[in-house]
Amino acid sequence: MFKKIVVAYDGSENSLKALDRAIELAKCNNAELHVVGVVRMFEFAAIDYVSPEEIEEYEKQEISKEEKFLKEAIQKVSQAGLNGTYKVMEGDPAEEIMTYADEVGSDLIVVGRRGVGGFKRLLIGSTSSNIVKYANQSVLVVK
Repeated sequence: MFKKIVVAYDGSENSLKALDRAIELAKCNNAELHVVGVVRMFEFAAIDYVSPEEIEEYEKQEISKEEKFLKEAIQKVSQAGLNGTYKVMEGDPAEEIMTYADEVGSDLIVVGRRGVGGFKRLLIGSTSSNIVKYANQSVLVVK
């Protein structure tokens, strides 16, 4: 039985499928549902023509966009008759999701499968793959 479920959400179709599955599982198990989003900040230090103000504005926009997605997700959770919490984090998505899941004592992480394949996956890695490899909880990857 799952008592605390963390679901990663970024507004994409795959994360919506993961959210729907997490809602189903939370209903069946009377579990807490935590919806999380991670903003990956880029390293602009090597780029001379980007001002600190532009970087700050970019980061604010990205956080605001992610917060909007998570509020929409929480609305969907509420419509399903559940209470949920959300949190926007900054950093490497897999690391942040796993850290948060550990902090709240989650026993399941639900993520969508992005579908990145081949050479691109080799270059950027896969959030869901890293979570499956390294998480302390059970992980459900929703296709």
